[in-house]
Amino acid sequence: MKIALHQIAYQIGMHPTEMAKLVYDGEITGEIPDRNPQAKDAWVDLHSLRNFVQWRYDQGQMEQMFYDKAMRHLNKAMPKK
Repeated sequence: MKIALHQIAYQIGMHPTEMAKLVYDGEITGEIPDRNPQAKDAWVDLHSLRNFVQWRYDQGQMEQMFYDKAMRHLNKAMPKK
């Protein structure tokens, strides 16, 4: 599921430029048109981002508080089944 990069980045405590770098590096699935993370068309895949946040937390690279905040916003953005 796609979500606007600028919409989710700030919600999970990450600057859009930092998230765009993760897309460029292939860590997260997404697209950044014209290498502009603030573009309306810039998007990331929610499942990919959620897996990345989980992996970063499991590696000890993210504190519990930031992990909880990120997961809360990601779960809220995901569609209900």
